[in-house]
Amino acid sequence: MMKLVPILIDNKRIVQLSQLTIDQANDLRSFLPGSSIKQISYQGMELQDCIDFETYEYWCQTNHVQNGTTSTIWDV
Repeated sequence: MMKLVPILIDNKRIVQLSQLTIDQANDLRSFLPGSSIKQISYQGMELQDCIDFETYEYWCQTNHVQNGTTSTIWDV
């Protein structure tokens, strides 16, 4: 699984669920409480499906463990 690179907005690292595959985005949405998905205004654009990068990173780590896959430093 390729990890997303965070977007830095107002000193906060975020990712957009729309940057994930549909399956990954759906898995992550089912993992998260609805209140953690945010709408952020940036340079006149409304980013609809943002989450904190730390939350995404935690999900990535637990997703690897739950799926039984192993990873090395080169997989990150």
